[in-house]
Amino acid sequence: MTGTPDVRPAPGRGGHGSLALKLARGRAASLAAVAVAALGGSALITVGGVVADTGVRSVLPAGRLAGADVVVTAPQSVEVPEDLDIALPERAPVPGTVVDALAELSEVGLAVGDVGFQAAVLGEDGPVAGADPRTAGHGWSSASLAGGGVLTGEPPSAPGEVVLDRASAGASGAEVGGEVRLVAGGRTAAYRLTGVLDTPAPLILVDDSTASDLAGRSEGPREGTVDLVGLHAAEGVTDAELRSAVEASAVFGEHGLVALGGDRRGDAESPGASAARSELVAIAASLSGTVLIVVGFTVAGALSVSVAAQRRDLALLRAVGATPRQIRRLVAFPNLIATALALPFGIAAGYLLGDGALRGLAALGMTPTGLPAVLGPVPGPAAAVLTLLAVWAACAGAVRRTAGAAPVDALAESVAEPRAPGRARTWAGTALLVLSVAASVPALVLDATEAVAGAAVASLVAAVGLALAGPALVRRVSGIAVRLLPARVSPLTWLAVQNLHGHSVRVAGAASALAMTVAFTLGQTYAQTSLSAAGGAQRAAGEKADLVVTAPGLGGVPAGLAEEVRRSPAVEEAVAVTPTAVVGAGGFALPGEEPGTTHMEAAAQVVGPGAQRVLDLDVVEGDLGRLSGRTVAVSASAARHFGTGLGETFAFRTGDGARVDAEVVAVYRRDLGYGSVTLPSDLARGHVTGDVDARLLVLAAPGQEDEARRVLEAAAEGYPGAEVAEAGAAEEGARGPDAGAVLNLVVLLALVGYMVLSVANRLAAQTLQRQGEVDALRAIGTTPGQTRSVLRREAAMIALGANAAGLLAVLFPLLCVGVGLLGRPFPAGPLWPVPVAVLGVSAVAWLCVAVPARRLTTSPTRR
Repeated sequence: MTGTPDVRPAPGRGGHGSLALKLARGRAASLAAVAVAALGGSALITVGGVVADTGVRSVLPAGRLAGADVVVTAPQSVEVPEDLDIALPERAPVPGTVVDALAELSEVGLAVGDVGFQAAVLGEDGPVAGADPRTAGHGWSSASLAGGGVLTGEPPSAPGEVVLDRASAGASGAEVGGEVRLVAGGRTAAYRLTGVLDTPAPLILVDDSTASDLAGRSEGPREGTVDLVGLHAAEGVTDAELRSAVEASAVFGEHGLVALGGDRRGDAESPGASAARSELVAIAASLSGTVLIVVGFTVAGALSVSVAAQRRDLALLRAVGATPRQIRRLVAFPNLIATALALPFGIAAGYLLGDGALRGLAALGMTPTGLPAVLGPVPGPAAAVLTLLAVWAACAGAVRRTAGAAPVDALAESVAEPRAPGRARTWAGTALLVLSVAASVPALVLDATEAVAGAAVASLVAAVGLALAGPALVRRVSGIAVRLLPARVSPLTWLAVQNLHGHSVRVAGAASALAMTVAFTLGQTYAQTSLSAAGGAQRAAGEKADLVVTAPGLGGVPAGLAEEVRRSPAVEEAVAVTPTAVVGAGGFALPGEEPGTTHMEAAAQVVGPGAQRVLDLDVVEGDLGRLSGRTVAVSASAARHFGTGLGETFAFRTGDGARVDAEVVAVYRRDLGYGSVTLPSDLARGHVTGDVDARLLVLAAPGQEDEARRVLEAAAEGYPGAEVAEAGAAEEGARGPDAGAVLNLVVLLALVGYMVLSVANRLAAQTLQRQGEVDALRAIGTTPGQTRSVLRREAAMIALGANAAGLLAVLFPLLCVGVGLLGRPFPAGPLWPVPVAVLGVSAVAWLCVAVPARRLTTSPTRR
């Protein structure tokens, strides 16, 4: 018999694409859990993308250099093969001969060598806000780089004359022809205001000869150099032609220079701009791993609820011939639709939060205030792709057992959970728990920052291990509880314990997610507080000075003030200290790398003679008193990293990129408080932007403490903006809140908020799917109140188990942090985060079960 064969599409194909939606009907709660997890996850990923994109593509406005067509500078970074370049925090100089060589090019109309020196305008209330006071002063020829503002008055032509921008002149109260007080080159003096330049950029301009002297370009290590070269194109030459001609010149290649045009000119104005952008990329990179792990497991947890709600339907489809691939598609389709619907809102929120995050970073001083956020097209689609991939992978993992089981077994497991959790999952979770312990041990011997990073990673790994090994742990613990229950226990409690034991997979999902929240929160919090406490303890123990002088509004302690202080007989020692950074080769070589090829930036400080009398760095080898000339002191951890030691040569780059070979004359321990490298001032001179001292540590003569304070206060009166304070108090006040710690706290709060919201949604959806159990209990005669009591007791046990597991998971990592950083078996920090985390998790578990339970028990019983 012939005819048209009865061809029906397999489940999940063709017209049966709607079957997936039919299966999802009535599963709104579980799909909502997936949507919430995807929404929050895409928002967090987008924030990281915006921060990274800004670090790669954002540029500072040209500002003072807006009038230059092309700006030529020395390289402001150290190239690192196959990795991000390390940005240099200090201004790298350009040989003065470059100015003359570039001026000879036919495409160049005018070449201006620009130098900056310490300068600040003094108003009635102290320094007037403006450019970076370390380099705010410039020569008159640099005025052409600002864009040709209208000059009212005359240019400066002799020492003691100055031109200001209109805003600075107005704030000082001076008029053209009158006097204005300046701190220039470290000394306070009255200058005659010869002119006012109508330009938006803050400017302090003196004649070129005076500027060269004040900037230290007439003698010393920077003699004959300039900060940068501003170029004006010759008539008829475009900016692109000018830049090409400069880059093709012999002098450009000889000195390895950098030519910046267009939007990139702003980078030349501030050497910290490139460093800030690199910092943004590093921040995004360091957070991305944690964010992706948290998002992945949160999405997977939400999907496990969705799949659990469809197990019976999926088992029936397996029984009628659906293939594992078709089952996976049927599960993935509605969850991907729910994710796709949530993505636009999550990505939009991510862009808004990313812009706010960048403003927050600027407020913390981690990025320049004027660095604009880049809200480009890449972060959104990237977040969408990553979120969709996470949902697809989580779907495949959640449905793997049902899709791969034989039809009969799938039907059996749809009625009751598998009695034994998956062996591979249990072993993987156990391995991660063991790994978290192993990752914590190095905190006892490694550097402080590595110890903290290791502990933070260990707590996260332990939390993930709990999530995987959770079902087996819950089943074992609940089994023990069942056996140990006393005979007179309440029937409702007995039933709650039996439910936990019989549904270990479902219970473990909620408990492990809550435990992960506890472990992650406490691990990250106490790792940071311990690091801060260790740094504070080192600074407190190492401070031997009585008083400290600072002048941030003046760019640093003026040289005249320091000289006046040192002349007083009441002062036994006055030592200048300035923070900087160095770049050394060393570290742990990766497979395939040669030892000593890994570059690392290290925090450093520059100290003057006599540093050993005002600072106790806890020297373990050598003598800090030998710190002079081409010598250096390093911390013990830096010595290990860079493969150097006492009496050996340490090769490194200073903050402006200069190569230095120095003998190590001391090895010390207190690197958290004072940096990994300590340089003598005569070695660092000319390699720190502005060559201005940040702080002056003063040790009073015995019995002359009060007199020393009076001397310092009297000297500071001649330099408005200079401040005198007790050394210990000034240290903490000047540092203020640690920007990195604040950033980590904000990120922690965002991640914890996301986790709590997702877990709450998941737990509520999980409870709402228990209508069948509730109906069965009511059918055998339990009252609605008794049924709710059973569910609440389950919630209490889940909260208890989650808190215990979370605390145990984070206990050993934090113990190692305490021993490694503080020499005690517990971390530093307030105690309140522990009860807050415990009570928060308990409240989430209770509310997300109790509220849905009331809804379940008030609905009519289905028979």
